[in-house]
Amino acid sequence: MQIILETDEGWSLMSVITSYIIDHSGVSQEAKQKVRAWRTARAAGSVEMEELAVAMNAAMGTHIGEKTARVVRRKGRYTPAKGTAR
Repeated sequence: MQIILETDEGWSLMSVITSYIIDHSGVSQEAKQKVRAWRTARAAGSVEMEELAVAMNAAMGTHIGEKTARVVRRKGRYTPAKGTAR
């Protein structure tokens, strides 16, 4: 499976996550201001947001790659690739 976020999709996801942190976490007002400033620095179309989208895609790809188990068909059965003899 392959998932690739465009920059505007990454911005939307980042906005939802930071809004949730600001509204529902128990962090101080100072921490909320830092989250807001961090989010503002990554405005839609900015270089910082582009870099964040690339990093998000890399992190998701790594996570999905680690969790996905390859299977190999042998003698009519599917077995995990890690457990197959070579």
